Amino acid sequence: MMNSVNMERDQWQMGKTKVFIKAPESLFLLEEVRERKFDGFARTVQKAFRQYRMRKFFVDLKQQASDILYMKKQRRRLTLNRNFVGDYIGFDTNPALRALVGKRERIEFAITAIKYDRRFKPSKRDLLLSSKHVYLIGREKVKKGPEKGKVYEVVKRKLELNQIGKISLSTLQDDFVVLHVPGEYDTVFQTVFKTELLTVLTKKYEAEVGKSLTLDFRDNITVVVKKEGWGGGGTRTLSFTCSGSSDFPIIAPSSKTLKVTIGEGLSKETRTFIMSMYQ
Repeated sequence: MMNSVNMERDQWQMGKTKVFIKAPESLFLLEEVRERKFDGFARTVQKAFRQYRMRKFFVDLKQQASDILYMKKQRRRLTLNRNFVGDYIGFDTNPALRALVGKRERIEFAITAIKYDRRFKPSKRDLLLSSKHVYLIGREKVKKGPEKGKVYEVVKRKLELNQIGKISLSTLQDDFVVLHVPGEYDTVFQTVFKTELLTVLTKKYEAEVGKSLTLDFRDNITVVVKKEGWGGGGTRTLSFTCSGSSDFPIIAPSSKTLKVTIGEGLSKETRTFIMSMYQ
């Protein structure tokens, strides 16, 4: 122990049951080393406990997810037993994204999704979910001035959870999700993490609003679109058809209808395999 702190040999002496230290400063050095060791041990225990608690949280979350889609929607073979992570875009280490949300607002779920506009044109959006809001984050390029050409993250849409009327999905294995917002316009997007999103969103919605979030499963979904310029908003339709054997959708815009064709997935009765947190 004395050698590990590089204490000079003439500063201490070993007795039969005790160690005698010559200078008080040397004793203070040992006390400081002990405190650092204790601090390291405490951090190790805290880290292990946080990992245990997080594993338990995601195991419980997967069980809830299995219940949400059971007998309502076909499941995808490639993602059925995927582990839940929560943050898929590195939000905590991205200062530009963190600056767009409230300082005390904890983001529970973060993904990059494909969002469709009124003409069914796809574009990437970062979707952030907190206990109070849903954020859709896009990128815009500066067109004038000294920063011309530079790209910044901007909030394209911010919804309070109580603004959401319901969520629509098809009964097939596709990844489309529709957020319905009464009195405004709906948001259509596509994400492979839809099951985890629905699980976290329904849980946070019930805690914030005090009632269950309505999930509507149908293969023809009417979408209210955003007004642009002098043009009216109106509605669009998402039409889903099961055909072929492909697990990847064929997407075909046609006038005011987006036709989505995909092969048959796993049965609606399929349950997610929940691995024990002790495994």
